[in-house]
Amino acid sequence: MVADLFWKSHNPMGAPRSDQYKSAIWYADEAQLNTINSIKESLTEKYEQELTTEVLPLQEFYVAEDYHQKYSLQRHRNVMSVFKLMYSEFGSFVGSTAAARLNGFSARQGSRGLFDGEKRQYGIDLNELEKVVRF
Repeated sequence: MVADLFWKSHNPMGAPRSDQYKSAIWYADEAQLNTINSIKESLTEKYEQELTTEVLPLQEFYVAEDYHQKYSLQRHRNVMSVFKLMYSEFGSFVGSTAAARLNGFSARQGSRGLFDGEKRQYGIDLNELEKVVRF
């Protein structure tokens, strides 16, 4: 579930630094809002204090700057050089399922078993892939 993954992948107690870097989750409909609020209530009880993550209605969406896209993955130059050959346009790289998956693995999301089951599908040297993942 995406909402559950969101709550697990950031600090919901962190102090907001600015509007640009605030902790927030946006919902598109009532079902999403109910799911988000349910998880937020559970975490509020667990931490015994109010969370700083804002819950906001989705209105306009702005794509972040290129250097923020697939941030964890972009630190791995050898793998990125392969992606640059695969995708002539940066936007295609950003929209790539393979890039999304590897970015998640490089940020300690997912599992070793999941990665091992997928790694041969990426078309990237396995030794280089091992340098990307962090479990």
